[in-house]
Amino acid sequence: MSTDARAAGSGRSLAAGLEHVPLERLRSFSALYREYVSRFDGVSEFYARDWRSSDDCLAAVREAAAHPRDRGVLVDVLREQQAAWNNLGPAAAQVERLLDPRSAVVVTGQQVGLFTGPLYTVLKAMTTVRLARHLEAETGHPVVPVFWLGTEDHDLAEMSVASVPGSDGPEQLVYDGHRLPRVGNLGSVGALRLAAPIAALVDRLERLLAGTEFSGPVMDAVRAAYRPGATFTDAFAALLTALLPDSGLVLMSAEDVRLKRLALPLWRREIEDGERLHRALTDVTDRLEGASWHAQVRTAPTNLFLEQGGMRLPIDRDGASYRVRSTDVAFDGAGLLDLLERETGRFTPNVVLRPLTQDWLLPTAAYVAGPGEVAYFAQFRPAYEWAGLPMPSIHPRATVTVVEPRVGRFLHETGLPVEALQEPVDSLFTRLVQERTGIDLEATFATAGSRIDASLAALDSVVSGLDAGLSATVGASSAAMRRELERLRERVLRAQRRRESELGHRLRHAASSVFPRGTPQERVSSPLWFAARFGPGFLPELMESIDVMAPAHQVIHPAGQP
Repeated sequence: MSTDARAAGSGRSLAAGLEHVPLERLRSFSALYREYVSRFDGVSEFYARDWRSSDDCLAAVREAAAHPRDRGVLVDVLREQQAAWNNLGPAAAQVERLLDPRSAVVVTGQQVGLFTGPLYTVLKAMTTVRLARHLEAETGHPVVPVFWLGTEDHDLAEMSVASVPGSDGPEQLVYDGHRLPRVGNLGSVGALRLAAPIAALVDRLERLLAGTEFSGPVMDAVRAAYRPGATFTDAFAALLTALLPDSGLVLMSAEDVRLKRLALPLWRREIEDGERLHRALTDVTDRLEGASWHAQVRTAPTNLFLEQGGMRLPIDRDGASYRVRSTDVAFDGAGLLDLLERETGRFTPNVVLRPLTQDWLLPTAAYVAGPGEVAYFAQFRPAYEWAGLPMPSIHPRATVTVVEPRVGRFLHETGLPVEALQEPVDSLFTRLVQERTGIDLEATFATAGSRIDASLAALDSVVSGLDAGLSATVGASSAAMRRELERLRERVLRAQRRRESELGHRLRHAASSVFPRGTPQERVSSPLWFAARFGPGFLPELMESIDVMAPAHQVIHPAGQP
């Protein structure tokens, strides 16, 4: 979005407030994540640093800065990449700071998903910028925020979907401009160029945002980024930069062969000594599960992919040989090392080797991780020891729910906390009606049914004494009366729902807004909807409002509600 567009209508303020919800009240977070964020002690053996500790953060910055690496090549590549994505100004200045040997980085990463993916992608970027500032103030070292673009991911189906809130729940947008092969994939998605269907999808997005006050400047930014011929990477980078302008966030793609060549010593070690790494990962996974935590990642004997025939395929190890999965291509160790030296650009790391590659290239003091990533880093401490790298602090990204004014008014009137909307809507509706009317219909009908049962049981004992054959008749009468009572109950509940239809409608809207499809808002809803609803300035202001050190879920109430 242009500076003029942002100035023309920054939109709704966040002045109405922020509240913290303890993680224990939310069902979407794993026990391991809750322990890590809220207490830490129970999982401390699996991580190198306590993310809450100032001393640990200072040590992480100093060790990251001191570890030897080629900053010159890194800065050359980052300069070119910021220029290519028009991410200049503060971001370009941040790149130059990496030449200072005292400097470190806070880094996060994400796939280059359609329209930047769900809200949590932008939340990761926001947390990274704010945490870099925090660590710089705490340590006195220059600390640069970096967003690692997941360009090498090959899961096109996962990266081609976005959702925006609609009148009847989330509206899903699916890009279908590339046909997937029956077997395999289309290679690294970041390099794919958007085909003609992206124009129609952008038009549909515009129609879905048409009822929002600030859709115009948001759609200008979307159309500038997502156009036929642009790569997934370029489109993602352009839109993320537009959503968080002047943030100083440095964007980085490790697909540049110069960066891959910097990582060659690490990747050689993976081929030459990968068995030791696999044993170490297997051991820590067993210890993690033995302590009753879950293992997020199932590790494999090798951690490299190879581009082969236009596809990105894992390399499997079988004894002393290596085979490219789903092909007849095989190597011995020497042959694979030779290929790595000659055609480095064809190789990419998997989920285990990717963070090691990242921290081989960057002086990483902290990695901003989502809940799933926090869990898988519990398995990676021995991997950093194997690689000879200092393990960064794993910092949980801010988890956030934005409560729109209409939903905020509903919660205020009913006295419901946000987390109550996790409950099934029908049971929550029944509870609200009961509180409003003072009548518990379910309990009333249950009591009536119990009384019918008791009366007929007493009658049966008398009747069967006169004529044993009449006992069956009493039983049949009891069943018939029960059926009639159930029919009456259903009619009364339908009448109640009709009478309280407005309440039910408002409740369903609130639940769909905060927990769309029963899932936390940040994992489903696009950040574009929030920018269009509250104004282009809303996301930058949200970035300034979040508390990056809070061990809790944050609920944002934009101004204009109680």
